[in-house]
Amino acid sequence: MRGRHCRAPLLAAAVAIAGCTATRGAIPPATTNVATTARAALAGHAIIGFSVDTPKRAATAAGQGITATILYDGSPAPGSALQTALEQHGISVVDGAVSGILFYWECHRTHTIKPPPSSYAYNPYCRTDENPRIDSQAVVLRDVGKILDRDAKRTYVTGYWVLDDWAWWDNGSARELLRKVHALIAEKTPGLPAICGFGAGIAKAGKVHWDPGTAENYSNGGCDIVGWYNYSPFGRREPSKGKRLDWTMQALLPAMARSLERRGWRIAKTPLYGIGQAWGGSYERRYYQPGLTRGEMHEQAKAFCDFGATYIGWYAWDDSGFESRTETPNDSPAITAGIADGITACKSVWNV
Repeated sequence: MRGRHCRAPLLAAAVAIAGCTATRGAIPPATTNVATTARAALAGHAIIGFSVDTPKRAATAAGQGITATILYDGSPAPGSALQTALEQHGISVVDGAVSGILFYWECHRTHTIKPPPSSYAYNPYCRTDENPRIDSQAVVLRDVGKILDRDAKRTYVTGYWVLDDWAWWDNGSARELLRKVHALIAEKTPGLPAICGFGAGIAKAGKVHWDPGTAENYSNGGCDIVGWYNYSPFGRREPSKGKRLDWTMQALLPAMARSLERRGWRIAKTPLYGIGQAWGGSYERRYYQPGLTRGEMHEQAKAFCDFGATYIGWYAWDDSGFESRTETPNDSPAITAGIADGITACKSVWNV
C-alpha cells in the first residue's frame, strides 16, 4: 500500500504466486497486553485509518470513530489546515513516509542488484527506478533521520509505518535495515512504535493467498507492531460483491501467524493491527475491486479482533487508484456502517 504509488498490480501478482490450500488453525485468544514503553504512544486500542489526508476527510473519519491515521506523505506541518483539522477531531498521526523511503530503496535494488526473474516481461514492483538518489542503506538512514528529527518536534506524531509492499523475489532484504531504522526511531523519537506491514489476499474458504516469504522481513528488533492488510483479489474485470470470499479469514490468519512466528513473532509481545478493506467497485478505470458489503466488513474486523488484534483499522480514505465511481469511506453509507459494526465488534472482544 504505497499511497500515491499504484499498489494493485504488485499485490495481485504476489497473491497469484502465493495461492495454496490450507486447513483452519487454532485462533488464539485476544490480548490487550501493550505493556512496553515503545507502544505507549498509540492509544491502547487505537482505530487507525489510512490516508485521512484532507480536513474534510478528517471530519468524516472522526465521525466514523477513527482516532489515528497513517499518512504516506508524512506528518503535516504544524498549523497547516490538515494538522489543525486532525487535532480538532482527535486524530493522531502515524508517519508513513519512512515506508516510502524504503520503497524507493527497494525499487532501486530491483533495477540494479536484484532485478526480477528473467521470465518476467517487465518489473512489476516498479516500472522505473523512481528515485535513484536513494541508492544505498546509508542514504535511506540519512533520509529517515531527517524525518525523525522533524517529527521529534511534532507531538501529534504517535508512530511510524515503516514497511509496506516488497518485491517477492527479494524476500528478507529489509530485515536488517529495519533493525537500523528501529534503532534510529528509539534514538530520535523514543517511545514511538515502528509498525511493519504484511499483505495478503482474501480467498475462497480453505484457500490461502499469502506468500510465506513475505514474513522474512520481520524481526523482533525491527517491528514493534505488525499490521496485516488483507484485501479481495485485484485485477477483476467484472462487478462482484465478494460473496464467495471468506472474509472471516479462517485459513489465512493462522497461516500468516505461523510464518511470522517462525521468525520470532509473539502476538502478546508485538501487537497485531488488523487492517480491513474499506473500498470497492471501480478501480483504476480498468478493474473492479470485489466487495464490499456491511456484513463482509463486520466479518473481517471481528475476525481480526477474535484472532487477537490490539488495533483495528481500514484502508483507505484515499488511494492513487480511486476514481469517481469507487466506493470509499468518504461517500459510501454501507462502508461507513461496516466501519461502525467492525469497531463495535472489536470493542466487544476487547471489553471496552
